[in-house]
Amino acid sequence: MNQITIMSHLGLSENEAKLYLALLEKGPCTVSDIAKHSGLHRPTVYKHIPDLQQKGLVTTTRKGKRILYIGESPEKLEHLLDRVNEEVRLAIPELVEEFGKRKHKPVIKFYEGKHGIREIFDDIVQTLKRGDIFYRYSSRKEPMSDKYIPKDYRARRDAKQLERFVIASQGYAKKKKPRLERQIKIVPNNFGLFDYDVTLIIYSNKVAVIDFNSDTAFVMENLPFARFQQTLFRLLYDKL
Repeated sequence: MNQITIMSHLGLSENEAKLYLALLEKGPCTVSDIAKHSGLHRPTVYKHIPDLQQKGLVTTTRKGKRILYIGESPEKLEHLLDRVNEEVRLAIPELVEEFGKRKHKPVIKFYEGKHGIREIFDDIVQTLKRGDIFYRYSSRKEPMSDKYIPKDYRARRDAKQLERFVIASQGYAKKKKPRLERQIKIVPNNFGLFDYDVTLIIYSNKVAVIDFNSDTAFVMENLPFARFQQTLFRLLYDKL
C-alpha cells in the first residue's frame, strides 16, 4: 500500500497527500516550490493548504517577505487516525440499528426455468448443516423428475445426512421407496387428490415455493415466517 493510499484512509484527498509529501521531502517551501515538487497547479495548492493547516499537518513561517509552508511531523497523522477511529466508534450503534432493521425484512428471490429450480435445490443442500431437517409439501402426481435436480444433489444431501419430513398425495407416496431419513405422511383422498404440481419446502430460515406447471418459483428468506410455516407443517403432520 503506497503512502498516498494510506493517507487517503485517514481522510486526506489525493492532492492533499501529494502536497504534504512534497513538503516533507523538500522542507519549508513557497507555493511555487510546492507546485513544482508536487506536480500540482498553484490554484490547487492554494485550495488545499488551508485544509492541511486545519488538520494540523502544515504550518507557516516567514523569510523576509515570503511565506514558507512547513510540513509537520508525520506523527501528527496519528491524531487523524484517532479521529477516524472515534468517528467509526460513534457511527457503529446507528449502523447496527440499521442492520437490525434490515435483518428482519423478508428477502424474496424469484426463479424461472428448470435451471432456476435446480438453484433452489442446490441452495437447500448448501444452506443446511449436517444432520439438519427440512420439511416439504409434495402436491404432485409423480415424483420429481431429475431434470429439476442438480446432478450431485442427492449425493451431497445424503453425505450431510439431511432428514426430511414430507406431506404428499397417495399417488406420490406409493412411488417413493422407503428411506430411513425420509418420513412421509399422506393427505387422505377425501381432501382431494393433492396433485396441484406445486411443492413448498421449509429449510433453515427460508421457504421455497415451486410451481412445476409453469417452471417458476420463489424463495422467501425470513426467520419468523420460516418458523411459522414449520410450526404449521408439524401441526398438520402430527394430525395425519
